[in-house]
Amino acid sequence: MTTNDTRPQKTKVTKFIRLEGIRILTDDARALTEQRVARGGLRGARARLLLSSDDHRRATAMRRAQDSSHDGFVRSLARLTDRGYTGVGGGCARVVPATPEWRATTVEVAGLWPWTVGATAPTAGVPVGTHYVTGAPVHFDPMTWFVRGYITAPSLFVLALNGFGKSSLIRRLVTGAVASGSVTLCMGDTKPDYRELVQHLGGQVIDLGYGHGINPLAVGALGAIVEQLTDPDQRRQVAARIEASQVNIVSGLIELVRGARVADYEETLLVAGLRELYSPTAGFTPQCPPLLSDLLAVISTGTDRLRHAAEEDDDHSYRDSTKMLRRSLRALVEGPWGEIFDRHTGTTLDLSAPAVCLDVSKVPEGDSKLLAAVLMVCWHEGFGSVAAAHALSDTGLAPPRTFHVVMDEIWRVLGAGEFMVDRIDSLSRLHRPLGTGLIMCSHTLKDLSGFDSRAAQAKALGLFERSRAKVIGPVGPEEIDRLRSAVSITETEKLLVTSWAAPRPPTDDHTDDQRSVRETPPGTGCFLLKTGEAAEPGIPFRMSFTPAERAADIHNTNRRFDHLTEPDLSSRPGSSND
Repeated sequence: MTTNDTRPQKTKVTKFIRLEGIRILTDDARALTEQRVARGGLRGARARLLLSSDDHRRATAMRRAQDSSHDGFVRSLARLTDRGYTGVGGGCARVVPATPEWRATTVEVAGLWPWTVGATAPTAGVPVGTHYVTGAPVHFDPMTWFVRGYITAPSLFVLALNGFGKSSLIRRLVTGAVASGSVTLCMGDTKPDYRELVQHLGGQVIDLGYGHGINPLAVGALGAIVEQLTDPDQRRQVAARIEASQVNIVSGLIELVRGARVADYEETLLVAGLRELYSPTAGFTPQCPPLLSDLLAVISTGTDRLRHAAEEDDDHSYRDSTKMLRRSLRALVEGPWGEIFDRHTGTTLDLSAPAVCLDVSKVPEGDSKLLAAVLMVCWHEGFGSVAAAHALSDTGLAPPRTFHVVMDEIWRVLGAGEFMVDRIDSLSRLHRPLGTGLIMCSHTLKDLSGFDSRAAQAKALGLFERSRAKVIGPVGPEEIDRLRSAVSITETEKLLVTSWAAPRPPTDDHTDDQRSVRETPPGTGCFLLKTGEAAEPGIPFRMSFTPAERAADIHNTNRRFDHLTEPDLSSRPGSSND
């Protein structure tokens, strides 16, 4: 049985061909596709998309044919990835650089989230600069970070070579502390570095030195509040603390003059002498305190109380046993030391001021012992005032307050001798019980380890180790190796910090306008913030001055060189402008 199929037979049409390596529709396939477009409907819409895609492919093939027509070779395009084109002639970036980061509130950057990225430092505290790598803002001050729980004590040690901005950084922290409501005490400004800042902040400046005395036996702010205390137990505690502090400061001055420690029986004599002076028969009161000459006179007299304290039976033996103590007190009373310490305090410290600066720049630079003595008395006065403020707060007579104490140039006191280490060590341990942030500063760890006794070295280095925050500026490679005994520093951080200390290569290529501009070292204002002892990277940042700071000129510590200008060598014989 046969059948005749009269339906038209379908011809097989080749749909695609390759042109320059790109698959495109053949002419017959394009004709059929155009017919489907004319019919409309869903198939027509699909055909229209296919024609559009084919048009783009044909255009790409034609461009490729034109590019490769000069040598007849067909070259494939480089593959595009998220890091660039790969292959020969491509520009793939194997290492993607860090993107600069900024911080702002959610109101200021509304619409950018979640594309913003946080920086490595919290925005808590005083804005000290910008991150050295990312450019993000860096905030820090010891009190704020202690309150937030980032560090366990509000203490900071700043270490860097001279001329790289240590004092400028501390001035920024002082400004932020005053702005937050804390009282800043710059106890012993030697250059001075903080005088102008305190004046701009409306604080109190007290001059100390020749012509400006300070009485170490003055009870200060702590003694002035005794009459305000209503609790008898608290009054006895404060009175005992005043007596102990007077003995401590006089003993420290004697050790500086003598160059050796005060014996135990000599401290007992000092206590007995002070009690004799404050007895009803002597007539001295906290409002009218005695002088060191009065203490020398009463010890020289040798009352029954003093002989009993010295465990001597007659005047002859008493005079022999107290001869060394009387000589030391005589050295404090007479001569240049007496011009400062055997005088009544001219200006008392006022804690109602936002900041206080004790300017000791009038003390001669060459007299290291006298300068160390003045600094020690300043620190004693400052911590005593802080204790008085807290005592009033505990009784409800004054609101609670926080303080910042700046102990700059600490190497000056430690350089006076090993016996000064214990004095500074005791003061540095009082900041947290007194609710006080402590900022210490020096140039190198050698300042803390230049002692013959290993015990003195350990105590001095403890000042750096106990500081919960450490800011390290430009230093040399040897200093980094010494720092690694107390804080973890990576090799990358070592290269970074030492590069800051490297000077810029000198050059004579200056224009006339540049001759009047003094170039600053490249590492000026660069610091590395380290907290704790864990092997975690620190926070490198660069501090820059604000327009207000530049206008006030409070950071200019080179005023003595402002009159110097670069000489014009072209006017000298043999000079050449070629």
